[in-house]
Amino acid sequence: MRTQVQSAECKVQRTPGGASALCTLHSALPAGFTVLEVLVVIAMIGAVALLAAPFLSTGLTTNDVSIAETEARDALREAQASVMSGRNNARFGVHFEGTAFVLFQGATYSVADPNNVTHQLTGRTEVTVVTLSPGGSCTLPAGTGNCDVHFANRRGMPTENGVITFTGDGGQARTVTINAAGMIDAN
Repeated sequence: MRTQVQSAECKVQRTPGGASALCTLHSALPAGFTVLEVLVVIAMIGAVALLAAPFLSTGLTTNDVSIAETEARDALREAQASVMSGRNNARFGVHFEGTAFVLFQGATYSVADPNNVTHQLTGRTEVTVVTLSPGGSCTLPAGTGNCDVHFANRRGMPTENGVITFTGDGGQARTVTINAAGMIDAN
């Protein structure tokens, strides 16, 4: 509770017709905020933050899935362009695992190759489906089996075609599709 302090100041003026008094009333409230006011504001900020947190988390996960899909598409296009340009006169491909994908050089993927370019996914996103043909199935998250897309000829056609799906922890999914002609698309 605030207490109000008042004071009055009066001035007397003498005029030819007599004297008049002019009084001014001053009100002095204490400066600053009370503890109760500060607590109410903190409680309001906390309530808004609690209401906004789920929406922000969903937005971050959706963004992570979209980034993973875009980076995978770019890695596939880089492998394709490297073969088409004759870079190092070698084959290139992309290997997929549950939490990463790797741009590699050579006929097969080798974990120990120092030229590998690894793209690590965030904790909220993972590769959930790799379906390529020909070649059978890919076992995730280990990335064993047919988990590689290879580009071997200068026309940019892949030796495998199919679908790679990225899924976020909230169920959001993005799919990269590569067809037999080498067209790489996402949806």
